Amino acid sequence: MLYQDYESRARQVGALVDAGKYDDALKVLQSLLDSDISDIDKSIMSLNMAVVYGKMNQPGRALEWYDRGISYEAVYLRFLVLENKASYLYEQKRFRECMDIYEELLPQSFLTEVDKLRLRQYIESAKNQLG
Repeated sequence: MLYQDYESRARQVGALVDAGKYDDALKVLQSLLDSDISDIDKSIMSLNMAVVYGKMNQPGRALEWYDRGISYEAVYLRFLVLENKASYLYEQKRFRECMDIYEELLPQSFLTEVDKLRLRQYIESAKNQLG
C-alpha cells in the first residue's frame, strides 16, 4: 500500500469516529488490516479497532482487538497496545487485571527507565483502587 493511501484511510477513520459512524470506521480499519501494511501498523489499527469497540460499549470485542494488536507488536518487543489494554481495563474498573499486565511488563529488559517509572505509578494507582 502506498503511504498516501494509508494516511488517507487513517484520516478517514478519525473523521468517521468523530462523526459517531463507528461501523463505517471499523470497515475502513478492517480494510487496512487486510492490506500489506507492516505488522506494527497492523498493531496500531488493531488498537484503533479496540478503541472503536470500546466507544460502542462492547468490551468483549474491544479486548479481543487489544489481544490481536498485542500479537502483532510482541514479536518486535513493543508494548503500546499492551499498555493501552491495561489502561482500558483500569477504565473498566478491572484493577487486578490491569495491575497484572503492568507487573508482568515491568521486569522486561527493553523498558526504558521512564517506562519503568510510569508503570510503577500505574501499579500504585491500581493498588490504591483495590484498597
